[in-house]
Amino acid sequence: MAAAHMNQRALAKAAGVTPSAVSQWTLGQTAPRPEMVAKIESILSLPEGTLGRWLGYTPASVSDRAMASVIEAIEADPRLGERERELLTAMYRQLVRQRGAEQGGK
Repeated sequence: MAAAHMNQRALAKAAGVTPSAVSQWTLGQTAPRPEMVAKIESILSLPEGTLGRWLGYTPASVSDRAMASVIEAIEADPRLGERERELLTAMYRQLVRQRGAEQGGK
């Protein structure tokens, strides 16, 4: 937050949350909800979707322009470990193959 010349207390005030909430976000104890992420991006003058993608969210306005791939979202989600990422990626790829086979057979 130093790069944006804003401390945690100032961000909390601008976002309408407690300083404790911002502290929990920066420590990785919790993550802001998607609607709050968009507000934080605006407050910090970040390009739309920058923080959201890092947290594994796809903001509605970004998804309207160009939907982030499922694989990118899986890789970006900080709540997932390597094992979970590999499992979700494999499941997604299998579902896409199955869907393609179903559509090809029609």
